Amino acid sequence: MVTRLRTAPVTLRQRKPTPSLTMNSNEHTAILAVDLGSTRLKAAWVGPDGRLGPVAHTESPIRSSARRAEAIWKGVTALIGDLLRSPEAPDRILAVALTGVTRSHVFLDKDGSVLGPVVFWDDPYGEDRATEVAAAYRSPDDTTGYGAFHPLARLAQFRLDCGKAPAAMVELKDWLNFRLTGRLATDSVAHGRIQSGMANAPSATQVLAQLEFPASVIPPPMAPHARLGTVLTLDDRRLRKLAGVPVATSSFDSWCSTLGMGAVVDGGVYDISGTTEVMGLLGSEPRTVPGMVCMPWTPALWHTGGPCQTGLGTLAWFARAFLDRDDPAATLEAAQAAPSQDPPVCLPYPSGERMPWWNANLSASFHSVRTHHTRSDLARAVVEGLALAHRLALDKAGAFDAGTIIRMGGGGTSLPHWCQTRADAFGVPIALGANPESALVGAALAAGVAVGYHSDLSATQDAVNQHNVLIHPDPGRMRYFDSRAATFAMLLDQTLAST
Repeated sequence: MVTRLRTAPVTLRQRKPTPSLTMNSNEHTAILAVDLGSTRLKAAWVGPDGRLGPVAHTESPIRSSARRAEAIWKGVTALIGDLLRSPEAPDRILAVALTGVTRSHVFLDKDGSVLGPVVFWDDPYGEDRATEVAAAYRSPDDTTGYGAFHPLARLAQFRLDCGKAPAAMVELKDWLNFRLTGRLATDSVAHGRIQSGMANAPSATQVLAQLEFPASVIPPPMAPHARLGTVLTLDDRRLRKLAGVPVATSSFDSWCSTLGMGAVVDGGVYDISGTTEVMGLLGSEPRTVPGMVCMPWTPALWHTGGPCQTGLGTLAWFARAFLDRDDPAATLEAAQAAPSQDPPVCLPYPSGERMPWWNANLSASFHSVRTHHTRSDLARAVVEGLALAHRLALDKAGAFDAGTIIRMGGGGTSLPHWCQTRADAFGVPIALGANPESALVGAALAAGVAVGYHSDLSATQDAVNQHNVLIHPDPGRMRYFDSRAATFAMLLDQTLAST
């Protein structure tokens, strides 16, 4: 059941393409947005109102085992150069906005030179520093979250490995911004990982001092929708057109995606559906929910939620293991062909789970499998198991309330059965944006605020939400998922107790 908000109904398979970029008077203007993905680098010209042009992409240098910052810079500038020469290049470039993978850190000396490989989100670098970092946060009895992947744990590990601290540590996106503008800053959302807003928590400066680091080792925070600076005259001739163009601070891909989906509102609930799911909700007050990240998202809103380990990658796993394919759509096709009315129950955790369980020992399992079940029935069990797992996570976050609409983005929005199953399992409508590349759109919208096109972030959400497609849950399927949710939760509790 699908409708388009504020317009006539339209079926999901008939979603209209995004309109072309706007022309202001006789001048074609756009924002250059870049998404630093782990699989692909993506870039596009985006109208300041969020309308997306053709997306250019190339294999991401982040995939390289060397993980050199300079190689990533060259990959990004090559893609930007291609975009500047494309037929869609605007008459006037309003701004540049970068987004992409987070918890990806670059260590710099006093001259801004890179001191080693980029440390990415999947590297447990710093896990042995958990005790000292937790103590600096006045949490000596609970080291959860203060070791592997924590920015300050990585900083402490680097000092131990190299014999001295770097002059600065920044996220990859912020280092690329530094290369463009000569100005080093930390976006304020990522800074929230070290600057807790909870009552009686020490400040980032106090924590750094406790760890014997100068405050300057973390560059000053700036809002994602702030104007960081302007592009320098770069040596690369392909980029000369960018000289003097404003650069927005921007933020990481999840933050930009929520903005691009129109979810950055009080009570907004989102689901970024990709290889893994990232889910959460936004509210006016910080909350403590076990297993979930609470951090400031805007000056007025707090985020509660986080990244799962499950998602389209789990569907791809099933396709590889049982269907001799490597495509999430193959699992969905098989699921729709399932003949039985009593499919097995699946705990869909072949790689463990992050939010909300943070348990690497969880595994995939099928329950109540009978001789009449087929591969298609197992596929259906995986699809439904994922929907039930994510429903449980959202329920734990307190996401379901009267009038809840879940805004969904990412590659999963192009898979109709996936979207409808999630609406049915969650029991609430799901809103799809006009384009699945919500990170590029969100980065451009933040830049639109930075250059004054939008008055504030709220205005960007009003613009984006005019074009949503709304998927309604089917009442019969809602009852079906309600009947299976208790069984799923009981099996998961038993499994968690034994791991």
